[in-house]
Amino acid sequence: MTKLLLKLSGLAFALTLLIATGCTDDTTDPIVTLGPEITLLSDAGFISTDADLMIGETFSVKVKADKGDNQLKALSFAVDGTQPKGTDLDNYITKITSGGSDVTAQNPLLIVGASKDGATWEIDMVPFGQQLDETVTYTFTVEDDAGEKASVSIDITISGTPLEKELSGVLFNQAGPAGTGGLDLDDGVGVGSSAAEAEIQDEGVNRSLPQSSNWRKQISAVDANGVIMREVDTSKLPENFSFDNVATQEQIKEAYDTGKTLAGNDAPCDCTDATANEQVSDPVAVGDLFAVKKGDRYYLIVIDEVNEVYIAPDTPGNNDDNYVLSIKY
Repeated sequence: MTKLLLKLSGLAFALTLLIATGCTDDTTDPIVTLGPEITLLSDAGFISTDADLMIGETFSVKVKADKGDNQLKALSFAVDGTQPKGTDLDNYITKITSGGSDVTAQNPLLIVGASKDGATWEIDMVPFGQQLDETVTYTFTVEDDAGEKASVSIDITISGTPLEKELSGVLFNQAGPAGTGGLDLDDGVGVGSSAAEAEIQDEGVNRSLPQSSNWRKQISAVDANGVIMREVDTSKLPENFSFDNVATQEQIKEAYDTGKTLAGNDAPCDCTDATANEQVSDPVAVGDLFAVKKGDRYYLIVIDEVNEVYIAPDTPGNNDDNYVLSIKY
């Protein structure tokens, strides 16, 4: 009997120990690491949300990064998931400043010094290569010393008013065929140099020079029709600006707004264009770009050909010199 009681007591003790052991949680709480944070600040002049831009328009972002449990290591940038590097990066980022100091663009950009505890970068950007109605995602990612990352993205869409027309035209020497010394840019048709339809005109010849070389090769706006012409200043336009890349009316207006006053020599001379001291171009060359305004319409023209024609004095066709132009508006 005594042995039975001892067995039962031992069994009860073992059961109690098993229950007590089974109710004890041997696991420990996981260590949670606080990662970095990144935001785009919505200060004046900076984009912080998805945006529509006109073709040729640039934008700026203000990127703020804060550390978590570990210091910051690097800031990187991607375009539709691809990180541009080297000279390709220069196409997208024109300037970076932080704390009032310029920062050399790198991708990723290593974070050093006091900035490892948190920093803000102001980045001037170009939506390089984006076409009309195209949307591209720009992503900024910060990484800390533990490899933890945080990202923020914005979508940039390129908008604008499509061109109304693309065409070509031929502008003749004003001393050449009658009715062709001016050009109607709306249709690319030669008209008289003072015709109501004319936006631009040739300046004719300087009769004090030999007939073999007296074509002035200068053009001007037809002032009487309320037309203004400017030389396109590509230094004031996006780096990838070209006649072929222009796809919107806003781009042409920008080329006009930033253009230079025609500064060619129009001193009094024995010239077929009797009006002196007008705003005229320098002698034009292939590739020269001009922006023209008449009323509310803006035209962009490029000189494709400069054709000098010399046959013999007083021979028909002797002054058939001409320019071939491409026109957009």
